[in-house]
Amino acid sequence: EKIRMLGYSLVAMAAAWHGRAMSVSRLRDPTLVAAVSTGSSMPSNRLLVVGAGVLGRLIANEWREAHGTDAQVYGVVRSSNEVRDAALRADGLTPCLRENLGSADACLAEGTFEHVVFCAAPGGNDDYPAEVAAALRMWRGDAGRFVFTSSAGVYAEEDGGVVTEGSPVSDTPRAQKLLSAERLVTEAGGTVVRLAGLYLLERGAHNAYLNMAEVKGRADGLINQIHYVDAASAVVATLLRGEMGMIYVAADDAPLTREQICRAALEAKPFVGK
Repeated sequence: EKIRMLGYSLVAMAAAWHGRAMSVSRLRDPTLVAAVSTGSSMPSNRLLVVGAGVLGRLIANEWREAHGTDAQVYGVVRSSNEVRDAALRADGLTPCLRENLGSADACLAEGTFEHVVFCAAPGGNDDYPAEVAAALRMWRGDAGRFVFTSSAGVYAEEDGGVVTEGSPVSDTPRAQKLLSAERLVTEAGGTVVRLAGLYLLERGAHNAYLNMAEVKGRADGLINQIHYVDAASAVVATLLRGEMGMIYVAADDAPLTREQICRAALEAKPFVGK
């Protein structure tokens, strides 16, 4: 499938603001949840989420909706925090420290998870590929899937051209960090999902723009975005049906201009009067 990219190098589900866009994924199948709930030859419902932030928790929620409340979901965090850990438990995740991955604890022993998602951001990771490699060791490899969430910002296209999953990529340091991690994943048989700019009502490009004295870039420059919930849906669909070693882009064909993003956001109650 072809994805339009205009404005700058972000590609994925552009979403309307007056109602979150429907997930657009060739992986999604309406019969999938039924198959899971009836117990038909589906893999284990045990999931490891490395990066239990906003996206990670939504992925966990989607996973539990598909597999039932008895699904075991472990949320990997960098440090222990009593309030956050309690919130994770309330959401049905068992918090565990990243430094304990691969420990003698049977729950976190290497090679014990059929399904693993790595959705930790590269920021603050001095050796991001090493972090991904450590997560890959948690995956059995012979069953289930390993999914790595990357960014559509890795594409080199910047002039409004059309890109596909195999289009040329950027040589910027940030892109190369992500691409190095992508290669580790695909070479190990895992799957990559490249996402555009994530947003919720309280976070995203609109928040940044509305808090700037002057927004850089053209007002009519088109920006591609993806709602966090849609991103989580795409990741879970990949966990259930994605092909090993593949790279996917979750996308639709409705990018919004910077001006449209700001005008739509200003109609939402939290931003009235900005």
